[in-house]
Amino acid sequence: MTAIATDMPPDTQVRPAWNLAWLTPARCRIILALLLVLDTVGHVHYLHHSPADLSGDEAQYWDWSRNLDWSYYSKGPLVACIIRASTSIFGNTMPAVRYPAILLGVATSIVTYLLTQKLFNSERLALGAVLLNHLVPMFIAGSILMTIDPPMFLCWALATLFAAYAIFDNKKWAWPFAGIAMGLGFLAKYAAPLWFLGLIVYLLLTHALRKHLPGLLTALLITALFTTPVLIWNAQHNWVSLHHVAHQTGASGGSLKRGNFLELIASQIAVIGPILAVMMAAAIAQTFRKQDPHSSPREGRGGVRGAAPDHEKSQLAPDPSHPQRLFLTSIGLTFFTLTLIISFFTKVQVNWPAPAYFTLFILTAYFLATRLRTKRTWRPWRMWFYGTVVMAVVATPIIHDPAIMFPVAPYVTRPINAVFGTKLGASSFDVLYKLRGWQTLGNHLSTQLAKHPGAIILTDDYQQAAEAAFYTQGQPKTYYAGSYYAQAKRFTQYDMWPDRNLDRPELKGKTVLFLGKGGPFPADIQNAFDKVEPLPDIDIIVRNVKVRTFRTWLCTNFHGMTPPARPSPSSF
Repeated sequence: MTAIATDMPPDTQVRPAWNLAWLTPARCRIILALLLVLDTVGHVHYLHHSPADLSGDEAQYWDWSRNLDWSYYSKGPLVACIIRASTSIFGNTMPAVRYPAILLGVATSIVTYLLTQKLFNSERLALGAVLLNHLVPMFIAGSILMTIDPPMFLCWALATLFAAYAIFDNKKWAWPFAGIAMGLGFLAKYAAPLWFLGLIVYLLLTHALRKHLPGLLTALLITALFTTPVLIWNAQHNWVSLHHVAHQTGASGGSLKRGNFLELIASQIAVIGPILAVMMAAAIAQTFRKQDPHSSPREGRGGVRGAAPDHEKSQLAPDPSHPQRLFLTSIGLTFFTLTLIISFFTKVQVNWPAPAYFTLFILTAYFLATRLRTKRTWRPWRMWFYGTVVMAVVATPIIHDPAIMFPVAPYVTRPINAVFGTKLGASSFDVLYKLRGWQTLGNHLSTQLAKHPGAIILTDDYQQAAEAAFYTQGQPKTYYAGSYYAQAKRFTQYDMWPDRNLDRPELKGKTVLFLGKGGPFPADIQNAFDKVEPLPDIDIIVRNVKVRTFRTWLCTNFHGMTPPARPSPSSF
């Protein structure tokens, strides 16, 4: 296997761009351990001093964890089980919900190190791949948010590691473990088994499918067994998850009007960084050249950017790292391509392509390492690399608290508003605004419940229902009305729980605290009460800037609401 570019044989006369001879394997492991320890300590400290409350998804999964089941409306049971385990130990607090994300992130970093070392036989490159991941805005944020992505990402990483053992070392024992990893990944996120498509693409490109077909089928069979609890639950609930996934992915009701291809491309460049995106594209392009003049033993000296002259290219020896690079590219690029295709027909969320980056970042780290072989080959890429580091250093504190940008916001928003006629303010910089104010809202709801014993909390947004449940004193049951409207909003897990039905006799006559999103009281439920009166708005102020407003109403004598006769496919 190919070692890192700077691990050059002693007889090589070309001077490397960086002298990393001091970075021995033992020191690489020590640096990795120190990095992960400091990372963990820093994240735990941040959680206990965080300016951001739980996200809507995190609160929803926590609410699921209070009602453990074989599966749930839109996801499998793994995330709920993980949160339940953590909160059982540390209590129903925000840090307790998020602790598992930190541990899962540490485990993924370790797997990144092991896989890179396995493929390229270089601990320096392995450490570099881990460090590169820590420069990415998407993963800086993802390392502290306990959604379905951290467990799915770890399972994706483990499956890739076991597949590498199975394919490159012919370790047949690794196939069942790859199947187990993907099975667990499916229980976190239904898209996880799409990993197999990338693996199959690689085996087809290398004409190795027949050789590894028995092991591959074994892994697929084991993964399929993990779908059993989800299938049983869905058979008991009219296959709601199937309808939901079909609608979300555009398989049902998809159209070009629903697509967001350009938006997705822009969002991916933003979350991984534009400079890193360019380097990743270059690394992918280089993979499809079996002969890489920058990593070939017969590296030329007179060509552009360190490449061999044209008359020597035919003499270049095949790059021994090509199978490993193609392996990483096939798994990552196949999944990314699938999300791009889907984005033509439906709205793809910014986090959907994230698993693709696990292998593509390792590929990018290798690409940069090969450019370190000489000062000449490093020169065209050094500013790109330094730019990535600078952007990460600047972005990290902003990601953790965007409000630090409020003082300089007017200098940016004023010219934009003047040119485009917009009304942007400082709050436009706050990408965490959806995570702010929930504790303040919970305090308000707690005060109102104390004034009106026996009242219930109702909202037409399922994430708000979960946030209210988490942050209101006593963490009561909350109720969701969106799917009861004439123009029904999407169905949610709240529609799956019988004790949340709004036509239950024991709810009639109740006083209701209705939580809105800043607009007027919804007309769909106006007639469900004798009287509706607004309560004072709750403005969320951060550094003297209003970032959002919550609006609540006190509603008396609830009449109950009749559920829809049958769900519409668009409601899923």
